Amino acid sequence: MSQSSDHGRSDGDSDVAAADAQGLPPAEALLAGTLALMTGHAQACCEGQRALMAKKIISHLFMLSRHPGAPPNFKAIAANLHPLWVRVLQGPEQAPQALSPADNSDPHRVLWHTTPETLQ
Repeated sequence: MSQSSDHGRSDGDSDVAAADAQGLPPAEALLAGTLALMTGHAQACCEGQRALMAKKIISHLFMLSRHPGAPPNFKAIAANLHPLWVRVLQGPEQAPQALSPADNSDPHRVLWHTTPETLQ
């Protein structure tokens, strides 16, 4: 393969080549998309949008947990986050108790800090 056709990859980059062969985007692209979706989920006011974003986050975490281009520890973190986001999608009653403070009056934001009324 020529240098231009393989986008400058070395022959030793077998994990990236294996991911390309499987039709998966690079792990970094999946991670960036996942973080963007998590930010959007935290800021969205429409429950329908939040549910769609949660579904896509769950999908990304599943792919990241099995991605051939990701290190084992990274895969383990993604695998551990996956069921937590499944519970987020299912609703606040399914969220782990440690993550849902009792004094939070907004059930849609149980995993996030509230916005301060004034900045100091």
